[in-house]
Amino acid sequence: MRRFGLVEFDPAQRRLVVGGSPVEIDRRALNILALLFEEQGHDVDKDRLLEAGWPGQIVHENSLAKAISRLRQVMGEDGHLLETAHGHGYRLAWEPAAVPGESAITRPARRFRPLVITAAVVLSLTVLGLALWFGLNPSGEQRLVRGEPADAVGRVLWVDDHPANNGREKRYLQSRKVAVYQVKTSEEALTLLSMYKYRAVISDMNRNGKLLDGYTLVREMRKRNDRTPFYLYTSVASAAQ
Repeated sequence: MRRFGLVEFDPAQRRLVVGGSPVEIDRRALNILALLFEEQGHDVDKDRLLEAGWPGQIVHENSLAKAISRLRQVMGEDGHLLETAHGHGYRLAWEPAAVPGESAITRPARRFRPLVITAAVVLSLTVLGLALWFGLNPSGEQRLVRGEPADAVGRVLWVDDHPANNGREKRYLQSRKVAVYQVKTSEEALTLLSMYKYRAVISDMNRNGKLLDGYTLVREMRKRNDRTPFYLYTSVASAAQ
């Protein structure tokens, strides 16, 4: 059993205890937590986490974001230690102590190791990285999800709490080689927007009883200096709207 803060976790038994009380959470999330514990302090890329949670399956990365969100929620005040490694994955930013009677994990966190390197090597690696990035991905856009068509001309993030309502439009865009990713909440949209580049965001206005949620989303994007083109796909049905 390993412990940090009020959280205790047994990776072998997939048993999670918070504040002394056992926590019930789906096994996919526990498998993800086990991998993060194994690599505590290290960035773990999304593909490894997806494989841990959904082995052998092609899954939208939004499922991973939801699993991380559930873990943060059940971990309470210690949930912030599940950090986002932007554009890469996640990390558990803690060196867990052992529960009394067990040996502690003492491996130092990679991100805190001092690193000394010459300017010439830094420059060489930077040039090589840029060459590989634009050579393998000439558009300069980051590949988002396993299974996205290799010939996709761009991607759209569609935010709607009733995604089935937009099935025809989604199929039309996909027929034009535009990849469409659907989420139901502004919070999910902001998480993905912090990690990936989209050609456009399409949003409804009224979500989950919040009459101006679409407006709230674009306002938050602009506060974050996210200038992604934004389209409201909605009808005017209230004085607030």
